[in-house]
Amino acid sequence: MRSVSFVSASILAASAAIVMAGRLQAAPTVAAGYTLTTFASPFADAGLVQTSVPGVSTPAPMVSAPDDIAVSGGNVFIGWGNNVASDGGDGGLSTLAEYTSTGTLEKTFNIQGHLEGIAVDPATGLVYTDENEDGNSALTVVNTSTGGQTRYGYPNPAPHGGGFDGLQIINGTLYASGSNPDNGGDVAGQANGQVNSHPVIYQVSMDPNSYPQTATVSGVVWGNDPITGSTTGATLNVFDPDSLDQTPAGQLLLSNESGAQLTLVTNPASAASRSIASISLFNTANGNAPANTDETGFATSTKGTLLFADVKAGIVYALTANAGFSVNQAYSSDKTFKSLDALNLSTGALTPIVSGLGGPAGVAFIPDPVNTPEPAALGLIAVGALVLGLQRRRSQV
Repeated sequence: MRSVSFVSASILAASAAIVMAGRLQAAPTVAAGYTLTTFASPFADAGLVQTSVPGVSTPAPMVSAPDDIAVSGGNVFIGWGNNVASDGGDGGLSTLAEYTSTGTLEKTFNIQGHLEGIAVDPATGLVYTDENEDGNSALTVVNTSTGGQTRYGYPNPAPHGGGFDGLQIINGTLYASGSNPDNGGDVAGQANGQVNSHPVIYQVSMDPNSYPQTATVSGVVWGNDPITGSTTGATLNVFDPDSLDQTPAGQLLLSNESGAQLTLVTNPASAASRSIASISLFNTANGNAPANTDETGFATSTKGTLLFADVKAGIVYALTANAGFSVNQAYSSDKTFKSLDALNLSTGALTPIVSGLGGPAGVAFIPDPVNTPEPAALGLIAVGALVLGLQRRRSQV
């Protein structure tokens, strides 16, 4: 049975115009060999539309601005940001929506603040979300079976001065990215050579017995950490840490959004064996110009569906490959050129697959179980990914 809890009425007036504008946006251009459809939008499901709003002649959406996406088994979780302030200062509510793998809306959950970052614990099925990436951040744990929520407060101010953004779980450990360092100061200070010496990736633990409930953070990677294997003393320069993703080999992938770079972290849980690589990004269809990216997802089987969100259009799209995907091919949302790109992790090359987007954001993949590699094959693929990573790091020295 469908269970839907609606967001606050304060969202309605603004979101009507936003989504109507998205509906009028020109259709994206899709590269040959791919097919694009709509997976989710406020107007694709009657449960997400307010049919009568005083003074508005068209139906108003209950949700808007889809961003982060997480896939777990046959469930898809989409975070609708509803244009809530990025520090939660307007008191607005975001929406965590649960869908089947075919796009049927099952449940929605109101989340206080601006939802930014989703991770699903495969061991428990609990869904973790970050709120308010620019400051006043919180971590919410949702039991989607019961509807129960436990909210944890992050340190405020954070050690890096901003908020917390992306979330990933690897071998039972929760990681979060530290966004908006020095409350925007590190981004603004780049012209003067300012370096972010704060943590950019944290390990997160929670104490449910504390009052109020608190999240404890411990730095794993800093914005100026040495690049592993460099003989020249090269260091990271992650001044705008944002989305945090995970490769099929279990590595963390952090976007340096304004810096057109990705940071690849292998063995993040072990200080002794951890390695760090930096990947500079460029768009091959635009003169190899630097490109800033948000989320990156991976096609983990030949058959399946790649989901990606367009924040401004208010749509989550579904992309399929007519002849099948290349296993472990990476796809990134390109904020500079407003496209979804195929990413070469070895070179940093971005090749547009879907162009003409309004605001590309979250990316996730739904594998077809029939075509998903067996665990032994995945192990070989992971080893191959690690070898490529080592080769890449050598090439950057």
